[in-house]
Amino acid sequence: MNQTIIVMSDTKDLDDEHQIVNELFENGLEIFHIRKPKYSTQEMRRYIEKINKKYHNRIVIHSHHELCVSIKLKGIHLTERHRRKNFFRPWFLMQWIKFKRPDAIITASYHSPNSLLKHNPGYNYIFLSPIFDSISKIGYKNTFNDDSLEVALKKTNFNVIALGGVDYSKLEMVKKFGFKGCALVGSIWHTQNPVSEFIKIFDKWNLLENSVSV
Repeated sequence: MNQTIIVMSDTKDLDDEHQIVNELFENGLEIFHIRKPKYSTQEMRRYIEKINKKYHNRIVIHSHHELCVSIKLKGIHLTERHRRKNFFRPWFLMQWIKFKRPDAIITASYHSPNSLLKHNPGYNYIFLSPIFDSISKIGYKNTFNDDSLEVALKKTNFNVIALGGVDYSKLEMVKKFGFKGCALVGSIWHTQNPVSEFIKIFDKWNLLENSVSV
């Protein structure tokens, strides 16, 4: 997996959200996760349809997964709640998605370094959170030990994306720990100019990436 920056939607609807999402794609965003837990299927469909169709293949959805097939999105995300609710349903869902859309990706979320040592059932990447104190969730604080986190990231079979409190100032630490990428939520949506902030983070991430490869 190439190292990447992912943007995840806020759970609440925000002003000019679709315009911002389209501009993020225009400025280099590779993957956008839609996390709207209160949406109905139709509300999710309408949200997606307001995003330029040429970017639909960069969208991963956290609910109403059947839309991944009908709209031909990038993939689906299985939350911890999905996996706890019924062990077999996520497995069957993964098989169905892979049958209907062999090129679709499947992702998941974990919340402890020990989880990284589990068997990978076929996730293209996973989020581990919160790596830092969350910007978007008040009181959602990092509890990880830096040493144990680095060890787990070296041993894991997962492609692990850092989520939670990641902003411009944390990018060097994300690289140091050994993550395959980072996901942005509050650092984008809780700023006055989300697109400008994304560009600033995106440029710094690529600069760090190029300096490592050299």
